[in-house]
Amino acid sequence: MEASYLTVEFFRKLPTEPDKGANNNTPANDRYQDNHLRRIGSNVSSYINMVCDTLRNTIPKAVVHCQVKEAKRNLLNRFYAHVGSKEKKQLSAMLDEDPALMEKRDSLVKKLELYKSARNEIDSVAWK
Repeated sequence: MEASYLTVEFFRKLPTEPDKGANNNTPANDRYQDNHLRRIGSNVSSYINMVCDTLRNTIPKAVVHCQVKEAKRNLLNRFYAHVGSKEKKQLSAMLDEDPALMEKRDSLVKKLELYKSARNEIDSVAWK
């Protein structure tokens, strides 16, 4: 996620002022209980609003990210299928490569195949 759950903004919005209008003559339990519960309720409400705002801001981004990722995968699959269906001459025309270089690559591919088949024959004889 972009930010941690408890941001600085969350603490800035919390009420930090002492309770106004509290009667100093009442016992401590009665005097602080009601206001304390209101403050707890206010803090919980602020926290819930902050979480809702965070979700409201991040969920659309996550959904769009997943959609873009899926679209990218689909486009790449279509591209691979389209390019894979082309013939060798069409691919060489698309690459616009020097014919001499293409011939050299083809000869190297043939040599590599010969080396592989020779290695396989040697391995089959050597392990018997």
